[in-house]
Amino acid sequence: MSNSAPARDVIIADNDYMIRDILRSVLESQSFSVLQAVDGIEAIDYAMRTNARLVILDYKMPNLDGFAACMQIRRLPGYGDVPIVILTAFNDDDTRRAAQCAGATMFLPKPFKSADLLQAIAMLVGACQDDGTSAAAMSATAAFVWERRQDPPPLYGEPTELSEGRRILKICRG
Repeated sequence: MSNSAPARDVIIADNDYMIRDILRSVLESQSFSVLQAVDGIEAIDYAMRTNARLVILDYKMPNLDGFAACMQIRRLPGYGDVPIVILTAFNDDDTRRAAQCAGATMFLPKPFKSADLLQAIAMLVGACQDDGTSAAAMSATAAFVWERRQDPPPLYGEPTELSEGRRILKICRG
């Protein structure tokens, strides 16, 4: 692992390019340097080559899913206390428990709002920064579940996730 990596690196892994773009946009707006992976294998490769401050993994990805990647990243030197967020559309008790068993610090269901993501990042990364304690130590690798408010249906029958992504990326409907 390189010691010269920026302290604000974030690894995001999702096979959906729209989600990666949304995450990148939100994180870069907060001055994070973002490394984008398309699967768990690439996320592990980035983790081995950098000192990431935060890792965000989609659950369902090709080649290696988010849970397996989480377990492997957690075993890497320097990643025992790094917050790992599992991001998934599967918002059920079994998936939450599996995320917790894999070593995830937080569970964030899709679709998500950028405000929810920013609040999660502030809690995870900010806690480590402000009082010197690590977020992983605070949570003891318990998967947090952020209960979502019921959103109104998107216009024109567009899926909420796509609608939110278009809003964040300022893509006009056409």
